[in-house]
Amino acid sequence: MALRIKVKICYRSKCVETLALLNTGFETPVPMISLPIELAEKLGLQVGTPIEFEGPGLTRGSSYHGGEVTITVSSEKETREIKAQALITPGEEEAIMSDKCIEALGIVIDLKSRKWWFT
Repeated sequence: MALRIKVKICYRSKCVETLALLNTGFETPVPMISLPIELAEKLGLQVGTPIEFEGPGLTRGSSYHGGEVTITVSSEKETREIKAQALITPGEEEAIMSDKCIEALGIVIDLKSRKWWFT
């Protein structure tokens, strides 16, 4: 079961609103957001150094550092903003927020009822 929320991602003067998958299984040491190439291009991100990773089922892949972005999330009552490292991931189809990104925003997830809220 998956949960996606509306986010605004900004890099320098460019911003894009999109849905982002909340993925607690995407474990990172700092807040990170994985972006498809098309979204990275809209933001004007530059492809940086490659990062090798191991995904589900022992699959291997590569992402590329894309720089620091600002992620803004709003609930009905509150708006929160954090800085996160962008990863440009070939073959990715949507924005995916890491566990540390979710934690830094203070988002609580209830997958059964498909709801989220701020702590």
